[in-house]
Amino acid sequence: MQAHLAAHARPADRSLSLCGRAASCAAIGVLALGSASAGAAEEPAAALRAQPARPVPPVERPPSPPPRGEERPAAAARGAPARAAAANLSTFVELRNDYITRGRGRFFNAAVLRGDYAFDRSFSLRADVPLAYAGGLEGERDVGLGDILIRPLVRVVGTPRVALLVGSDLVLDSATRPALGAGKNQIAPIVQAYVRVARAARLGLHLQHAVSFGGDPRRDAIQGSTARAFAIVELPRGLWLQPDQGFHFNHRGAPRVVSTSILEVGAALSERVQVYLDPGIQVGSQGAVDWLVTGAVRWEFPQRERRPAIAAAPPARHAVRAAGERAAGE
Repeated sequence: MQAHLAAHARPADRSLSLCGRAASCAAIGVLALGSASAGAAEEPAAALRAQPARPVPPVERPPSPPPRGEERPAAAARGAPARAAAANLSTFVELRNDYITRGRGRFFNAAVLRGDYAFDRSFSLRADVPLAYAGGLEGERDVGLGDILIRPLVRVVGTPRVALLVGSDLVLDSATRPALGAGKNQIAPIVQAYVRVARAARLGLHLQHAVSFGGDPRRDAIQGSTARAFAIVELPRGLWLQPDQGFHFNHRGAPRVVSTSILEVGAALSERVQVYLDPGIQVGSQGAVDWLVTGAVRWEFPQRERRPAIAAAPPARHAVRAAGERAAGE
């Protein structure tokens, strides 16, 4: 996060004579009368102008008093900048790698090319294209395309304190080998909520329900729900932490419940480049324990300002993790 520094006036280097002081006072009085009327006329126009995503610090000047009988918002009277929304959608390209153990020497690894395109700060479209690599019980290895994911997401509420997003995952049965995918198409509606509890801290909730359709008739049908609670804590020097606790409920088979605990550690290397690492553990209701880790690098593309536009908040600097990204098989 960048701090904006305010300029402070310096004292005069030398004193003025008595005549000079009198002339200066007269000049200041004339200028004050002119600037009071000009300042009152400028304020409505300034409020309508678009603000940049990362606003330049404004030049400090005494605010003009509002006309008698009119009230200004407290933030405008203080000259405070617009606060960031609790959740923004952004345009980026991400290269990530997901790895998870599956017991008895088995594992699943997916190198995922992810792209998010934000049409504006309230609607985005995501596509995940995975190159999967899986290891089986007897040492066999499978490599190929995994299940492709498409996600439209809409922010229906977006304020500095609260944000609510709705959308859906569409998982396509595109895996080139049975071990690399679920063998079924899936539709999985999503609801996400964010609440800012402090300037640099937010709490979030992710709810999702997935059902399968079509695909390989020899594979089991899928019906499951996911609930995740997480926190996003922004630290100095562009760092952040995101503890994440999720539960997956399988409505058709075993294990009935899988708990996933993750701690994300991320860093912004520049205005457009971020990296993060997500180590975690999964524990099934039947006692199985698996380990997982995700590493990713992300390139963001800030949105261009549109005229006229509402004052824009800085784009989100870290990813919102989504459940159900790995191939089914839990």
